[in-house]
Amino acid sequence: MTPHSKAQGRFIRRVVHGISGWITLLTYLFMLVPIVVLIAFAFNAGKSTVVWTGFSFRWFEKVVSNRNILDALQVSLIVALASAAVSTAIGSVAAVAITRRSFPGRDLLGAALAAPLVLPEIVLGVALLVFMSFAGMILGYTTLIIGHVLVSIPFATLIVRAAASSLDPRLENAAADLGANEWQTFRMVTLPQLMPSIFTAFILSATLSFDNLVMSTFTSGVGTTTLPLRIYSMLKLGITPEINALGALMVLANVTILLLVMGRYLPLMLKTNRR
Repeated sequence: MTPHSKAQGRFIRRVVHGISGWITLLTYLFMLVPIVVLIAFAFNAGKSTVVWTGFSFRWFEKVVSNRNILDALQVSLIVALASAAVSTAIGSVAAVAITRRSFPGRDLLGAALAAPLVLPEIVLGVALLVFMSFAGMILGYTTLIIGHVLVSIPFATLIVRAAASSLDPRLENAAADLGANEWQTFRMVTLPQLMPSIFTAFILSATLSFDNLVMSTFTSGVGTTTLPLRIYSMLKLGITPEINALGALMVLANVTILLLVMGRYLPLMLKTNRR
């Protein structure tokens, strides 16, 4: 290869890397700038969402004192925690069974648990609503939790399944050689190794449930309006600074959860990388 061709190759690589870098930067700006604008106008003193008139906390005070929003927040938290607990428990047991056991229908079970990932959520919502109506179930907390569990189970299963697949089976064999029965081996050897992935699955399932709109539309009843449904109903009257303030609080909550999770696992990741 001649020096001219080498220089031309380096120039092309620099151009490609530069273009990819600018595309990445513009993509992040496209995603983050609307959020920054939303947070900024949440502190606007006036009712306008496009004209800045001054700094104020009045809209946050209105959000905190809005009884409908607080009731919807309570419903979302109850449903998110309950559905996350159920979906994580089912997904963890299924993941361990699929990866560590051999039984008839194992592949079918794995495909069935992953099926909601490829099906449109609106189809799942309609099908579940038809089934619940046929069964005579009253729409409420129970139907909401069932619907959110159906959406969250595939994610919880995949997370725990990936961790279970990487476990060293020699540890379980060593525990069995030392006299531990199957339950003791699972409780004292397998489960502690899976706890980080189980915790991650729980957080992800709770987040998916808390932000869910489509499934909640079909499975919520009287008195069980979730926060996304409440926000959607408020948007029908137009975007107001109160909605901006509520969105800013939700962004703050998500960032706080992210920092808590990263604060727990980031030192372990850095320690592993140093090795």
